[in-house]
Amino acid sequence: MGTGTRTRPRTPSRVVEAWAAQSVFTRAPEGARFGFQYSANPYRGCAHACRYCYARTTHTYLGLQPGRDFETHLFVKVGVGRRARAELRRIPQDASIAIGTATDPYQPLEGRHRVTRTLIEALAESGHPFTITTKSPLVLRDLDLLVPCARRQQVVVHISLIALDRALLSWLEPGAPPPAARLKTIAALSQAGVPVTLFLAPILPALTDQPPAMAALLQAARAAGAQAVMAGPGRLEEPVREYLVEALTVHRPELVASYRRWFCTPGGAPPLAWRQQVLAQAQASATEVGLSWGGPKPRPAPPAAQLRFPFA
Repeated sequence: MGTGTRTRPRTPSRVVEAWAAQSVFTRAPEGARFGFQYSANPYRGCAHACRYCYARTTHTYLGLQPGRDFETHLFVKVGVGRRARAELRRIPQDASIAIGTATDPYQPLEGRHRVTRTLIEALAESGHPFTITTKSPLVLRDLDLLVPCARRQQVVVHISLIALDRALLSWLEPGAPPPAARLKTIAALSQAGVPVTLFLAPILPALTDQPPAMAALLQAARAAGAQAVMAGPGRLEEPVREYLVEALTVHRPELVASYRRWFCTPGGAPPLAWRQQVLAQAQASATEVGLSWGGPKPRPAPPAAQLRFPFA
């Protein structure tokens, strides 16, 4: 996430602060199997307010709470365009960069601040391969940038959607766009020629792991135009687990004891047998509906095909 300096809050209801980050890109740990070498998150905190979000713990580094503060006390990184250009000159050309690994780069703040857009402009110039992970239709605003990148096979967009059940997501992801909006986003990206992967993570026990519901989700994503699926079981470390349990107490009280038991391990991993079962189930359903497993992967753009944009 980088370190930086903070300025005064802008609003009392949803606090938004400028964040002068010392770096834009974070290198992935050596040997980690993330599928990318660097990540970038234009914002800290996220108004989508997903109860299960592992990134909530990062707010504790700022002396804030991982619960409500994460979704109401937000940070906007400033000067990203110029800083990204400078850093990209030092990053190997074939290194893949993931945008949105901790917070959604197209959360509502992006509509005003356009930090993600300046980052995409820098990547289009540099030719580095990159992915975007988002729940938001706002990504369609940037089709003018993404379509040329897609023609060079430089970008893949991951649309995050873990269920079709709107009632479930209304309390599990209370600030996120509804499932129908995300499926329409998949369709619009696909029709524009931008490769789309369904990001099915985290899979949550007794909430989103039922085989019929998962199969219906994968079928809907495939029908909308997704080419592949990336899936992963949920991990709930203690502060995130308890924030989710708070919601379970209201909406699914019968699961409270089970969640505290399932996710009590170091790192918050659920039982291995369940993880293996649910991934096998997801992969089988993907094969049945014609979704590939894990791909496609972006590639570096040839130097002659790189684009130029004004400095942001």
